[in-house]
Amino acid sequence: MPAITIQSLELTEEQKVILAEKFTRIFSEVSHVPEDKIYLFFLGYPLDSAAKGGVLFSKNPPQFGVGQFSPK
Repeated sequence: MPAITIQSLELTEEQKVILAEKFTRIFSEVSHVPEDKIYLFFLGYPLDSAAKGGVLFSKNPPQFGVGQFSPK
C-alpha cells in the first residue's frame, strides 16, 4: 500500500482535510490504486522548529501558512 508523507510547517485541520482529499484522489487517478489503500501522513513542524535564512519562522512567520488558509 502506498504512503504519502507531507512535511510542512504546522497546518490547520481544514488544510489537512483538503490536502488529504486532493493528494489521495490524484495519486489514485495516476496510479490506479484504490483511494482506501493509500495512506497519507502529515509531519508538522512548529514555527520554532524550522528556519529559513538562519531565522526561525517564529521570529519571522511566513505570510501564508500556519492558520492562514488562502485558496487560489
